[in-house]
Amino acid sequence: MPTDAGAWARMATAAVLRYSPSAMNWGVIVEIVNVLSCLEKHPEATFLDFVSFNGKSFGAVAITGRNPGWEMHPDTDEFFYIIEGEAEITLLDEGGPHHHVAPAGSSFVIPKGVWHKPEAPKGTKLIYYTPGESLQSDAEDPRSE
Repeated sequence: MPTDAGAWARMATAAVLRYSPSAMNWGVIVEIVNVLSCLEKHPEATFLDFVSFNGKSFGAVAITGRNPGWEMHPDTDEFFYIIEGEAEITLLDEGGPHHHVAPAGSSFVIPKGVWHKPEAPKGTKLIYYTPGESLQSDAEDPRSE
């Protein structure tokens, strides 16, 4: 077994367990999904749903570049976990734009109702969970729309 926190984190990002209620007669059955392997099999910027959770799906994507638009989720928070590389996130609130950098191993939650722009100029692989509606905007400041 791993002895350091970094080894545990690498193991956690390499596989996700999927619960299968249809197999209940044999006890708890899980399907192991190797997220990194799934991402390697698809072109960059392919958004993959890989595991169901409370009726919605966790997703993963490998991306590089700047995002031209903003997004916002009026009815839910959004979760991110950075597997590899580095993600940048800009949030818009009453105080103006706030820019953050999240290196590999980081996780963060964007609160519902906050306009944000996730980007990866140096490239990243990440896991996300967005269980609600997504609104998009190309406006310079979508709060004024």
